[in-house]
Order: sequence, then C-alpha cells, then structure tokens
Amino acid sequence: MGLSAESGALDPHAFTGNFLLLDAIYEPLVSYGKDGRLGPGLAESWTVAEGGKQVTFDLRDGVRFTDGTPLDAAAVKWNFDRWVGNKRFSFFRASQVVSTVEAPDPDTVRLTLSEPYEPLLQELSIVRPVRLLSPKSASADGKFQTPVGTGAWKLASNTATGAVLERNGDYWGEKPRLERLEFKVIPDSQARVDALTNNEIDLIGGPYLAPITPVEAKSLDGRDDVELLTGAPDVSIMLGFNPDGPAGDKAVRQAVSKAIDTAAMAKALFLNHAEPARRVFPPGVPDSGNDLPVGFDKGAAGSVLDAAGYVRDGEGRVKDGKRLSLRLLVPATPAEGQLDPRTMAAAIAAALKEVGIAVEIVPVDAAVYYDERAEGRYDITFFETLGAPYDPSSSIVSLFTDEARAPLWTTPAIEGLVDKALFAGDPGARAAAYQSLYDAVAADAGFVPLVYRPRLWAVRAGVDGFTVPPSDVDLELIGVTVG
Repeated sequence: MGLSAESGALDPHAFTGNFLLLDAIYEPLVSYGKDGRLGPGLAESWTVAEGGKQVTFDLRDGVRFTDGTPLDAAAVKWNFDRWVGNKRFSFFRASQVVSTVEAPDPDTVRLTLSEPYEPLLQELSIVRPVRLLSPKSASADGKFQTPVGTGAWKLASNTATGAVLERNGDYWGEKPRLERLEFKVIPDSQARVDALTNNEIDLIGGPYLAPITPVEAKSLDGRDDVELLTGAPDVSIMLGFNPDGPAGDKAVRQAVSKAIDTAAMAKALFLNHAEPARRVFPPGVPDSGNDLPVGFDKGAAGSVLDAAGYVRDGEGRVKDGKRLSLRLLVPATPAEGQLDPRTMAAAIAAALKEVGIAVEIVPVDAAVYYDERAEGRYDITFFETLGAPYDPSSSIVSLFTDEARAPLWTTPAIEGLVDKALFAGDPGARAAAYQSLYDAVAADAGFVPLVYRPRLWAVRAGVDGFTVPPSDVDLELIGVTVG
C-alpha cells in the first residue's frame, strides 16, 4: 500500500501516528459501522443506567493483547485514566464528562458521568485517545514505549521509508486472509498513482493513507487494470468569517454566501468528484439535519450590499469612505493529495470581485497557518469538519464553541444550542436540537458551506474484497485477498 508520509510514533494516547495503522493495531470498546451504526467492539455489550449517568460495559472473554497481557477491566481502566479529564482531549466531551472509572470485577468496567451524555458511545469508537494499549507497553512512569494492541494486525517494523504489519494469529475475531501488509512511503501523490498502475503497490486512497486528487481520480477512472472506488462523503469544506473585521457585518457575510457558485466549484475544481454543500455536515452523517437556506444568487448578493450602504465604485465598493476588502488566509501548500487551497481561494476571489468585494489572498506557511487562524489574522478562511466517527458531536464543539482554538462561528446563543444538542435526552430531541443549532448559525450567516469532500480509493486489478471503509480512519482489510 502507498503511504503519503511515515507513520510516526504509534501511541494511541498522543496526537502522533497514522490513523489507519493505529486502527489496525488497536481496538475500542465500541465499534463504528456503516451509516454511523454502533456495535460491539472489545465490549460485548453495555448497559446505560436510568438517568443516563452511568454506563457499564461487559468485556469480551479471552481477549489478549499481542504481548499476552489479558484484556481485563484493570487494563481498560489504566487506559481510560490516561485521558479522562485531560484538557489535551477537550475536543471531545467524553474526556470531560466521565468523572470516575471503576473495575468492579475483571470482566466489567463502569463509567460514571457528571451528567447524561448521549454521544458517549460514539466518542468511545474514535481512534485516539480511546483505543486500548497494553499496560506493559508503557514504562513505570507511564511513558509510551512500544505499540501493542488487541487488533487483527501487529507491528513488525516502522521506519522512515515504510511500515510492515503482520497478521495477529491469536486474534479473537475473524482473522485477516492476508498474512502481511507492507506500507511504502511515497510522498508524491502522482508517484503513488504511477506505482499503482505499474503494479508496484496494490492500494492507495483515503486522506490519511495515500490521498488521490480529483485530477488523478479522473485519470484512473475507466482503466481496466485499476478500480476507482468512491465513498459517501463525510467531511464538509466551509468558508468561515472573522467577526472582528469587515465580515462582522452580517450583510457582508450574506453577500459572500450568495456570491459563490458552489455547484460550479464542485464541477470545475473537483472534476465532479465532490458535491456542493448545503449543510454543516454531509447528509450521511448522523443528525446532519436538513439542507439550509443557502445557495448561489449573484443578484441577491449585490442587492444585500446595496441595501447595507456599500456603494459601487468602479470594480469595488465603498462605505463610509472605506473600501470593502477581505483578507483570505490560506496555507501556502496543500495537504498531500488534496486540492490546493490557493486554487479554491482564487475561485472565491473571482466570484466576490463580481459583486464588488475585493479579496486579498494571503498564503502562509502551512506550519503557522493554524496559529494565524487562531490569532484571528484573517477576514475569511477555510474550515473542515472532522469526519466520521467524530461527527457530529466533536465537530460542533470544535466549530461552534470557545473551547476550540479557532472556532468557525460562536456566540453565547450558539454555545447554548451546542450544549442542548450534546446533552439531549432522546433521539427526537437530539435531532431537533441539532437542527436548531444549524438554523441559528445559518440565520447569523455564520459560514458558507462549499463542498462535501470526496472519498476516493483505488486498487489494482487482482485485489478482491476491498470496499470503501465506514470512515477514513478505518483500515478494513479482513476479507481482502490479492491475486
């Protein structure tokens, strides 16, 4: 398999390590399946107490880490104690609402919550920091030393040029049909495509493994020796506003939203391998709600600005003697295999120019881009949702609350609606609370949904049984064979 960068230290309790290798080695208590359905993982079952403030997990019998350590309640508690209450993991509320972790017997783990929290089970399916590491994999002072989990694969080697996983012959579940997975680091996206078509590797794709650009997808589509697979999108790309600048004026935000033809953008920039967005989350994400009243209307964009007193002056607009201009902050280099954000920025600048809004595109080094965004050195910039299995709960915290380092849009009213969505007591109330949140952000013109990011994978002829996984952090190869 192609790999865009080296795997890093495969510690499930840190912000390092390739997601897919972590998924292959480590397992959660709760599994995340197709369409967001939750099922048993290392916990065979669980019981939620009346009132929702306690959850008891029954662990699978006979499971061992690949170093022989039993997976028992003490091992699970040791893992939870490494992240529960840790502010580094405040991007998901489970880390804050779990107040105690108990191991009443070797087969049982009991979590007590400070308040009922419906997204808890979904958040226990994510990759880091909830995946379970062998307690023997850490030093006496708790420092991570070696990657040992309970998963279907175990690490054989990990270097700057690649990694090797071997089948876990003692795996408790269905064992992989393949014996060995070899990951080859090929930093250049086109070089990975060439390696696939030359039969040097068997599989590429996914944003965290070996991303495929829309141009590359077009070149692969229709080949007899390669199968291109497209999954339902689970990530939204959005344009966000800094309320402390010109975009603090709602009329400006409304005009920006109406001036951008997202359908044309999806077709021209993503070559039809993306869909124009109408929601915070793509429709396949649980509780994504209904399409919002947003869309392209260049005439309406001009009318909004006219009504707000922005007077046409040549190609631009002026109000109170000040020219309307927005600073569009973008990374100077694209993420590996992704569309260059400068290309999307240029399309947006061209669209806004047509309604009289000047745009200064400001590319900054990718290493400092998020610092610049967090410090508010922009008028408009790009945001993305986190994707499955984190959404919707983790993204609404990171996008719409001051707990985030750089939220998309937040006000006291919006933060109150986030809490109502997170702590809703039943599915109907939860769906209604999420929709109220989305409607409120849309009413503020707090963001512009641009496109749902495509999920692209490709395998060479001879690879059988591979399907697009439920999320981009999954490595599902149990039934795959290579002929």
